[in-house]
Amino acid sequence: MYSQVYRFIQHITLLLLFTYSISAYTQQHDTIPYFLKDKSRLYAKSPKKATLAWYNEARLGMFIHWGVWGKYHAAWAMFNQKIPFEDYQKTALSVDASGFNANEIVKLAEESGMRYITFVAKHHDGFSLWDTKASDWNSMKYPMHRDFVAELAKVCQERNMPLFIYYSIGIDWVHPYFLPKEKYFSARPAYPQNPDYFKYSTPEDFEKYRAFCKQQLVELCTRYGSVAGFWFDTLGGVLANDELFKIQEFYDLIHRYQPHALILFKTGASGKEDVLVGERELRSISMHYSGNTPEQIHIRKLSDMAWKKNFKKKAEIAVTSQGSWEWSPKNSCQNVDALWQMLVGAANNNANLLLNFGPKPDGSIPDDVAKNFKQLGERIRKEGYPALNVKDYLKLRQNGATIDKNEEKKTAR
Repeated sequence: MYSQVYRFIQHITLLLLFTYSISAYTQQHDTIPYFLKDKSRLYAKSPKKATLAWYNEARLGMFIHWGVWGKYHAAWAMFNQKIPFEDYQKTALSVDASGFNANEIVKLAEESGMRYITFVAKHHDGFSLWDTKASDWNSMKYPMHRDFVAELAKVCQERNMPLFIYYSIGIDWVHPYFLPKEKYFSARPAYPQNPDYFKYSTPEDFEKYRAFCKQQLVELCTRYGSVAGFWFDTLGGVLANDELFKIQEFYDLIHRYQPHALILFKTGASGKEDVLVGERELRSISMHYSGNTPEQIHIRKLSDMAWKKNFKKKAEIAVTSQGSWEWSPKNSCQNVDALWQMLVGAANNNANLLLNFGPKPDGSIPDDVAKNFKQLGERIRKEGYPALNVKDYLKLRQNGATIDKNEEKKTAR
């Protein structure tokens, strides 16, 4: 009897929480997104077309890679060094995030001529930089005790700076029901023995991971105001297991809450993305999967198919400013001439440039990044943005373009 009463109370509580969430969301989103105020007429006809019109004018964005991997100076440390999760958790316990300042980040973006920010909210180690209720592996539960997405979203809205959210959906090294290495080579670190928390056994188990992702995406869509869009990563594992991921369901879920939001997923998981994204280069990723295994063949087939569908769309090229996506004491920021040339290269391909920097382990902005980014902004204010090539950019894309040759070690696409 007690258990029945408990379940009844639990169901009522969940229903009330859901009703409150929808009510709060409706109140928060009953007006046009803050960064689309000057696109109100177009927004009334099509929220998505309004965002695309804004995006076509945006030209330059700031990409931010920062997480609990800081002391390793490598976002892929857990994978490459086969660090056990319990040891990696100890790393997270010791993170000093005192240098992370959303006001300073947005101010630097403004001074650097950047018109939007893309923030890595969850990378491949699964650590969520917001107060997620989907797991305890997040920045609010650990000693830093901060919701970094909330902090950044608040300042972005105050300063009219659109915010994209990066979300690693194609790799999660710690979720119990993510794919095993047999399904994708980067799915899990190559531990000598599978840890007890690796629970995936059958394809049906993967539905628990998809449910986890959906819960997190709903949080990101409903708690932090209007977002410009979602930047998904990584692509190879999704293409290799497209029948398990059912990626369109995630796109539809986002648009249920944020109909204007753009979907960016590299060169394309399905061909229904809104923007064609290149990582340092603009060409189909099939060239990076040249093996003859069934997995590689399947990735090539689907990546080429998505590339063809997205080929003529507005593009974005994500590049590194420091030689790696994350900060390292061994690397320094490219000088203003090199940054400018990457902006020119993107413009020649009728693409926005998404210029990345990695904050220091404590979240602070490196001095050389602040200096060189500001110099880029000064040049933009003096000369304007490089002219977009809208005449023969498709010919350039057909041949393939490399914009950033600075990254030392390539990571999964």
